[in-house]
Amino acid sequence: MAKAVAVTALAAALVVLLLLACCPCRARADESANVTASLVSFLTALAGDDGGQTAIRLRWNASINPCVPGTKASLWSGTVQCFDRGVNDGHIKRIDLDEQGLNGTIDAALLCAAPALRVLNFHNNSLRGGLPAGISACSGLTHLVVSGNRLSGNLPSSLAQSRSLRVIEVSGNNFSGELPGGLGRLNLERFLANDNHFDGTIPDFDLDSIVGLSFDVSNNNLTGPIPKDAVRFGKGRFWPNAAGICGEPLFAPCPSPTPPSSGSEAEDDGKGGDKDKEKKRTVPKIVMYLGYVLLGAAILAFVLYRFCFKKKRSKLGRNSKPSGGRAVYDSSRMTTTTTTTSATPSKTAYSLPTSGEHSTVAAEAGAPSASLVVLRRSGTASITSNAAAAAAKNLRFEDLLKSPAELLGRGRFGSSYKVVVPGGAALAVKRVRDAAVDEDEFRRRMERVGLAKHPAVLPPLAFYCAMQEKLLVYEFQSNGSLTKLLHESSQAPLDWPARLHIAAKVADGMAFMHTTLRGDGGTTNSSSGGPIAHGNLKASNVLFTAGMDPCISEYGVTAPGRDGAAAFRADVRALGVLLLELLTGKATSAQGDGAELARWVTSVIREEWTAEVFDRALLAGTGVGSSEHRMVRLLQVAMQCVDASPGSAPPPTMREVAGMINAIRGDEDDGSVSFGA
Repeated sequence: MAKAVAVTALAAALVVLLLLACCPCRARADESANVTASLVSFLTALAGDDGGQTAIRLRWNASINPCVPGTKASLWSGTVQCFDRGVNDGHIKRIDLDEQGLNGTIDAALLCAAPALRVLNFHNNSLRGGLPAGISACSGLTHLVVSGNRLSGNLPSSLAQSRSLRVIEVSGNNFSGELPGGLGRLNLERFLANDNHFDGTIPDFDLDSIVGLSFDVSNNNLTGPIPKDAVRFGKGRFWPNAAGICGEPLFAPCPSPTPPSSGSEAEDDGKGGDKDKEKKRTVPKIVMYLGYVLLGAAILAFVLYRFCFKKKRSKLGRNSKPSGGRAVYDSSRMTTTTTTTSATPSKTAYSLPTSGEHSTVAAEAGAPSASLVVLRRSGTASITSNAAAAAAKNLRFEDLLKSPAELLGRGRFGSSYKVVVPGGAALAVKRVRDAAVDEDEFRRRMERVGLAKHPAVLPPLAFYCAMQEKLLVYEFQSNGSLTKLLHESSQAPLDWPARLHIAAKVADGMAFMHTTLRGDGGTTNSSSGGPIAHGNLKASNVLFTAGMDPCISEYGVTAPGRDGAAAFRADVRALGVLLLELLTGKATSAQGDGAELARWVTSVIREEWTAEVFDRALLAGTGVGSSEHRMVRLLQVAMQCVDASPGSAPPPTMREVAGMINAIRGDEDDGSVSFGA
């Protein structure tokens, strides 16, 4: 009887096991509560510990499982995508948080709680701190995209342990140190590390695995040989970098390695005995001492070569008769006198350094053939100081090359430097790469911009044109930009009168420039060409003078060459985004167009939570209901500028925007302006 019961129980157990194995209904393979909570905490840290506001905006909810088995789309909005088949069905596959205005740090421990994560995309935010070594704990990661942020420090060597990585994009940050050598052992399809501060040598990447031209290490401080088979990428993917980068045919040939000394006869004699042992002990010493001698000889030869080369170049420079390498444009007489130097153009000759530290701008191969054009502002009041005006009066291209330069920042269109020229005057130099206009058009544009004078527009002092690169020289403004004042200052936040003052001054300056440079023959200065818009109006291009008056920088530098009406409308929209930034206190993404901020404001207004739009510090500082009413009026002006929905009214002109803002300002009871303690 007992035996029969045991047999029956065994049979039942086997039936249950067979049912579990064959049943098509399997257990949910979704993310655990711990994983969802970790990811929400990760997003909060990524947003700068904003109290969970970004998680709410993006619908990341720890109580809701983000993935449904068999479905790619996530319940956590379009920023998350899930696996819909296979062993990872129901798990998070990718996280896309590009251009979300995030300004916090990356917490790898929280992120890598997601076991099946494959793709990370944090492109074009303002993330700070470093890339943590713990990122390698995301063992299945194939795509790591953190370009266009403010990350710094070294790339962790642990990245080389992530054997699944196929795409690494870290360009446009402030990373430094050496590139991990182990990266060359990864089977990468894309590697973009340009526009950083990396030094040392380039790892020996297997470029055969790179798809297309998706490899770039330019604008760093790298040296030594380039990887094999690099010719298909072109020189621009490796240059500019530090002196010493080499490798044919893109660069000069690399120095041959020192041949090893021969000691094989003594080591391979094989006859034994004390004499042979003594030889074996002596040979390494001889090789070591010989190496020291060869190294010393190589250093001495290099020093002598540099000394003789400089002496010869100096002699050649004295024998030639250059005409000064300078051009002067006199706005009072509408004439331009241009002189050029005779040397062959060389990018190293006019490229300012890419390092963020103080350095000396050195010309490695003579001055380029184009010239520096100095704009004189005869008999006209200007916001330019006497020191800067005096420095610009006799400014030469060689002065810029020989002066100490400090990197101020990088943007979509180039880099900005602080340069202290002989005499002690501080100038700001904007280096523009791949401008959309040719040299002649750029020259005409800058001459016209130099003629248009307004106290809220920073005038260019000089400019330089050469093929794919342009330089603009301005007076350096030590009080920084609106971005710094709004988002990075330790002082008391800007109050309402100060923000309205900034909005009015910027609108006045832009309206004046649009009217003066509309190119329809309506004014004397506009008859020589088409419309010139700003092209890149944003908070970082609104600077403050010594008297804390706002002034617009870089007018016309990157404006499109055609369709002036569309360019003017784009300026109006950019001013609208700037007004939203003043009202909300929220930063736009580092290299975006402010679309995310405009969408957020629109969504809040649609829900009739208009008061939630305004910066809390702004509301706390008013204390008067009428001021909040005027904030709403300025918000309405901003929304007219950015509204591009179908069926909406045409955007106002810049002159109309300036009129509306000045009407709001004229109604203010308290005209005092405060920029913090």
